[in-house]
Amino acid sequence: MDYGKGYRIGSEFWKQQERIGDDITGMHMTLTQTERGYPAPVDHIDVPQSIKEEKGETDYKKGSFWQRPKTPIHYPWHKSPYLQDRTKQLAPVINDLDPHKPELTNLEIIGTSNPYPKTPSKQQIEEDGPTIISDGGMTASLDEEELNLDPLRNHPDVIPAPIFGPSLQFAQQAARWTGDSHSFEGRVGLEARVSFECYSGQRCTSFLEIKNDGTTSIYFDWKRLPKTNPFDIVNARVQRFYFDTSNGVILPGDTMKFPFVFKSPNSGVFTEQWQFETKPVVCGGAALMVTLRGVALQEDKFYEQRRELEKELARKQAEQIIQQILHDITDGIKTPDRALSPIDAYITDEEIFQRENTEMHYNHEAVNVLRELYKEFFPEEEREFREWDLSVQNFKEMVMGMDEDDERKEEFLQRMNLAMITLSFPAFNATQQKMYSVGYQLLSEAVDDMVQQSVMLRSVMGLPDKEEDELPTDPTSSCRSTPEPGRTSDSKRGRPPDGKKAQDKKKDIGKPPKGKEAGAPKKSSSPTKQLKGGIRGVGDSLNRTGTPTSLAPTPIPGADPTVDKKYKDKLYIQMYKLLQDSLDKMDFMFKDIQTVENFDELENLMKTLG
Repeated sequence: MDYGKGYRIGSEFWKQQERIGDDITGMHMTLTQTERGYPAPVDHIDVPQSIKEEKGETDYKKGSFWQRPKTPIHYPWHKSPYLQDRTKQLAPVINDLDPHKPELTNLEIIGTSNPYPKTPSKQQIEEDGPTIISDGGMTASLDEEELNLDPLRNHPDVIPAPIFGPSLQFAQQAARWTGDSHSFEGRVGLEARVSFECYSGQRCTSFLEIKNDGTTSIYFDWKRLPKTNPFDIVNARVQRFYFDTSNGVILPGDTMKFPFVFKSPNSGVFTEQWQFETKPVVCGGAALMVTLRGVALQEDKFYEQRRELEKELARKQAEQIIQQILHDITDGIKTPDRALSPIDAYITDEEIFQRENTEMHYNHEAVNVLRELYKEFFPEEEREFREWDLSVQNFKEMVMGMDEDDERKEEFLQRMNLAMITLSFPAFNATQQKMYSVGYQLLSEAVDDMVQQSVMLRSVMGLPDKEEDELPTDPTSSCRSTPEPGRTSDSKRGRPPDGKKAQDKKKDIGKPPKGKEAGAPKKSSSPTKQLKGGIRGVGDSLNRTGTPTSLAPTPIPGADPTVDKKYKDKLYIQMYKLLQDSLDKMDFMFKDIQTVENFDELENLMKTLG
């Protein structure tokens, strides 16, 4: 039994008075007799077994085919596990409250609207035997000696006369000769119905009795009638009725029982019609129909399994409901969620910058430069309270809105452009940075090799060294070659005359071509001077096109134009080869950088290739 809830704990056996309002002006609700402990007598209601059989409510396993239609829900209340458990728990209390257990199944009262009995008829006496009617209306059976007084009691007094001509008893109906064989042709004379009822997959047999009660032998034959299909439904041609369809003859006075077998692989109601044709024709040519009607029932083979499954599902359903109730209770007692943080409470400078400048890439150093530049717009006492909103477009409008006479405008534009160049391109990742360093190193090595090849080639071909020129400080004059300050000509450096140096060179190298005595080159005094001169030469060549034919000729005093052209052709071939090798090495190194995770191995590989 359950316990009371709230202030009714311990009072679950009786109900207390209810009060509406306070103690002085309120109302008290009185209790009923049942609530006071005087319940009404218990009514016992049931239906006798004979009435249940008339209703068709017998047990399925006992062979009754007509049952109460079942609902799709297989959880009736009287079969509920909860009701059975509670009944067992409350059995002692129920026995105390209602100890009487009547047998209502066997209790049956049969009445009649006519209490006075009728006098039995002669036929009823012949069927049921002689009875004696007493004064009280009750009947009593006669003794066996009184029953044996009439020895011819079971024999009829009159024997029917024979029928002349063709005559049949077709399913206990008379089919006789009418005088012709075509007057009732096309009509249905007599119809016999043969019924079957069994489970699907089983076989059952029924009989049709035909008797020749005439004086003529009758030949017969069977003919199947086509079945109408008004809706053109395609059905499988499955044979369900079996019997002997061969022809035969029935002699006068003979009785033939035709056995019919019904067997269906599936449940349902099936019918077939056959016509019993006779010679001579009876019933004036009207058809003698035989209708075969079979009912195949579906046997409930999984009754026990379904019952167990329903119990298991009911148990799981109860568990699921209990879990859901517990979850609802626990969800209701949890602490409330913390209030959400305001929007953009933890937003970073990078997110704000990307929101304001969608086409740029965030760089911390460049943004700090622009932030400091923004503060320079204002006086020093106001810079502490000024903060840039990280919008480059707004900053640009501020700079462009400055007065043209302001000297700071040009400086601000230059510093802003340098920062915007950095923000216009995405920052290198670790792999790209490594690739940049490797590419820069390889190109530097290629330039050094070009300078060495140029110096060596000029030395071998006997060309004079090029003078070093100072790199231009003005970006607009980068294409012009100007001498470095502090540099003087060869005569000012104290070099010996070119003629003497040319003669020594001729002795070492061999006989030069004509026109070379006056312009013989002088070897550089140190490798550093050679390297500097070579770098300057490469720098000058970068300002021109890459082909030797398009290079602007540099006038070298005392140099043979033919030798100079050969020098340029060989230098072009050497430079092309060096650039090709550098680019191949660069491609190989870039592929290794993208695949190798350990950069120490990559540095060892670079040292090996170097």
